[in-house]
Amino acid sequence: MEDVRVYGDFHRVNPEMWDKIQGLSPFEQVDYNGDVLRVDHEGHYILIDDFIEAIRDLLPENGYGHVEFIDQLEWTVTRYTIKPGKIEEKLILVDNVVDAHQRENGL
Repeated sequence: MEDVRVYGDFHRVNPEMWDKIQGLSPFEQVDYNGDVLRVDHEGHYILIDDFIEAIRDLLPENGYGHVEFIDQLEWTVTRYTIKPGKIEEKLILVDNVVDAHQRENGL
């Protein structure tokens, strides 16, 4: 079993921003198309803090992103919401992911 699975997408990423952050990416799979950057990793633990902090600092006013960091050993999901100048982090036990989603969306 893989240690972690990490998926993310960032919107309103311009070419200048991409030039600045691509060297910081710890992800093995990266897809930059138009103004959307998608990242993917399945395997050993990776450090993503420097990467998402750089994105936070470079996102334009209408930019945003999300990262799901799934720790398959600790059985947790950390959800990151990235906006210009701000990163919100929420830790959820994998067993409670559906319940948390339903509560957040009034289901």
